[in-house]
Amino acid sequence: MRQAQSLLSSKKSKASAPAWTGVITLARNMAKKTPYRAALIQGKVADVEVVLRSAAANSSVADITHRVPFDEVAKKVASGSILSLVPNSIMEQASFEEYNKYFRAKSRAGVARLDGSLALYVMPCGEDIAPLKDSLYALGPHIPRAGCLIGLIAPGTAAVNAAPATAAPVGTATASKPPKQEPQEAQPVAKEAPAEEKAPAVEAKEEEGGDGMSSKELMDLFSNPDLIQLLQKEVGEES
Repeated sequence: MRQAQSLLSSKKSKASAPAWTGVITLARNMAKKTPYRAALIQGKVADVEVVLRSAAANSSVADITHRVPFDEVAKKVASGSILSLVPNSIMEQASFEEYNKYFRAKSRAGVARLDGSLALYVMPCGEDIAPLKDSLYALGPHIPRAGCLIGLIAPGTAAVNAAPATAAPVGTATASKPPKQEPQEAQPVAKEAPAEEKAPAVEAKEEEGGDGMSSKELMDLFSNPDLIQLLQKEVGEES
């Protein structure tokens, strides 16, 4: 009998154990960053993985950029995955209370866009919020009533899905820097081969005679047989 009771109690403890626990950091427009100890109390671990993957791509933060009325969130409860979000330490208690008061004062849930068509809806817990009482708390007594925020992973609204996945906070835009260029090694400058130096062409001038004729021309003249015969004839007549 005791063994049966212990077996039943162990099964109940296993059934009540959350399927996933971890830490999710929330922010509002990349400010008021607060880590929360999260537990999946109903739904799919695959949905939690979408939250973690989206946060990893956004400085490890699930950034709340929109708000929607509780009535809109209530319509998505039945098909979503539900998280409890408890302050990670006593140091985050004040931030948790500020988040809780903020959403109650606005009568709205915060929305962080995720990958694909999903969104994370963050809201205060408590059956005093009528839309949540008739939807969230109709699921059963395992949904927390106090001491935490509630996270709902469900399809996003049209306005949320149309917004950029991640937006740079105001005042943090920086001009893009040109890519750093690696210094290039100086290439040796190729020297032109020196042009061959040619001695200036100097035309050899023949030595000129006194009457303006060159010695070569004089030699050709006196070696002419006709001229020699003519000269000899003139000398014979004179004599």
